[in-house]
Amino acid sequence: MKMSLPKKVLVSEVCPRDGWQNHPVHIPTEKKIEYIKKMVEYGARKMEVTSFVNPKYVPQMGDATELYAGLKDYLDEHEVTSFALTLNKRGVDDARAAGFHHVEFVLSASEEHNIRNSRRTIQESLDAFKQLAGEADGLHIILAMPCVFGSPFGDEVPLDRIKWLIDEAESVGVAEFGVADTAGISTPENTRRVLRAISEYTDINKVSLHMHDTYGMGLANCYVALEEGITMMDASLAGMGGCPFVPGAKGNIATEDLLYMLHSMGIETGYDLDKVNQAAAEMAAEIEFVPTSCQSSLCACHHDE
Repeated sequence: MKMSLPKKVLVSEVCPRDGWQNHPVHIPTEKKIEYIKKMVEYGARKMEVTSFVNPKYVPQMGDATELYAGLKDYLDEHEVTSFALTLNKRGVDDARAAGFHHVEFVLSASEEHNIRNSRRTIQESLDAFKQLAGEADGLHIILAMPCVFGSPFGDEVPLDRIKWLIDEAESVGVAEFGVADTAGISTPENTRRVLRAISEYTDINKVSLHMHDTYGMGLANCYVALEEGITMMDASLAGMGGCPFVPGAKGNIATEDLLYMLHSMGIETGYDLDKVNQAAAEMAAEIEFVPTSCQSSLCACHHDE
């Protein structure tokens, strides 16, 4: 029996943070502002703009406050939900001081990944997160959970742990979750298994999906997620990005590829795919990036359809 698909999907553009964070060529703040505005022009209405993390480890994000100062009025004017990634109290405080109202806190479902990513155990990160959420005072906090679909380091990620993290987060008022296949190792069968379990723990309508394409399974996993009721998905322009603490995890799903699939199935997104393709090609040329997406490389396929 064929499962029904949603009529509309909210695609969050994560290139400004997840796409650019590990790019080896320095991207000037003015250039970032230019391309973030182009992302808004092509239809992005939810966007991960930057991260407040230690610039020693992620130097590309060292201009977070300056960047948002140059964008906030523009994003507000176009009714864009802009959010910043944080790992600790200092990051949340800095994001709030910069003017963000939506903050994403990262807490991995993999013990090993959490230690590598934030230098804390899951319990330590959870304790810090719950304290922050209790003091949020008007901040909309998204709990982002990497490695929900499996860990690249071989440690187990039991479904009971995911339930525990969701329950603990909801107990302090968290109303939105991001679940990620950080290493791009999930398969459609596994993705369905995990999402079905999550739908038993919480309302699937407040769960967003972040898949990587390391083994070419990204769009297949997204299709399964659509069948399981997911209506919020992340994607990165030109397929930029990947976790710097996971070996081989290059390749977020390209915004243009995800949109092509969704639009071909009659699912609304509010994006202009032609403008997305153009922006991807221009950006790749300017910042010296080789796109992973077929469309952003401006090859012949898809463009006459």
